[in-house]
Amino acid sequence: MYKDENDVVEDLFQAFLVEGANFTEIEEYPIIEDWMIPKVPPKKIMPFDKALNYQGDLSEVYVCTYARDCTFERVRRYPKKYLNFFKRCAGLIGFDYSIHSDMPIVKQKAQMNDNLSLSFYYGKQGNNLIPNIRYGIDELADEFLSAIPKHTLIAVGTHGFIKETYKKAEWYCFLEKIISALEPSGIIVYGKLSGNIFKDFEDKCKFYYYEPWIYSNRKRFRWQLKVQVIDMETLRVQIIKEKQLNILTMLGLKLLIEAD
Repeated sequence: MYKDENDVVEDLFQAFLVEGANFTEIEEYPIIEDWMIPKVPPKKIMPFDKALNYQGDLSEVYVCTYARDCTFERVRRYPKKYLNFFKRCAGLIGFDYSIHSDMPIVKQKAQMNDNLSLSFYYGKQGNNLIPNIRYGIDELADEFLSAIPKHTLIAVGTHGFIKETYKKAEWYCFLEKIISALEPSGIIVYGKLSGNIFKDFEDKCKFYYYEPWIYSNRKRFRWQLKVQVIDMETLRVQIIKEKQLNILTMLGLKLLIEAD
């Protein structure tokens, strides 16, 4: 709630998200603090919607939003509602509401601001936060990057962005830009990789690669299915052996009876 001389004004614009923040020079994006960022990379990363419905232990899981915006739009609308949920997790990757270069610039800036504001909010609550790097057109890059601390872990999502040749070229320039500007201690790469786009930068920065949850989940399912098939085969062999043993036993008894 905010007060003017006469009335109390309800905080419908969610200014509480950036309470206590420092801001960038021109657009006043909230600046992520380096104390919010862990020194070691995640053990596991899971999309928000999957983690929200996960019944197991999330204490080693970082939550990401590398997915369709509709799967995590609820967080933007009701950020306080998910405070306890994020406390159950090891941490989170900064928010990733979509930013496309053909969006109106004002919308690109709004999405960048929401990503940084929500990330700052949950980081300030004591959650481990690894900033996600996502900005719009190149002209917006410098100020966005000024909101991210240098020499820390950062994260990028590759899903749907490095399939075509021209997008790979854009990504090459993107990596060049962020590594030069931020000199990160490491880059978390979430998504299915295509080609050797990161190879040229491995002497400048350490990369940590994470398969999308859907792929790793499929692998687990195939492994479980394989185990089940192996178990069924083992059971079949065991049944055959038991039948053979029973037959031999019956034959042995028959021979003993005939001998008597």
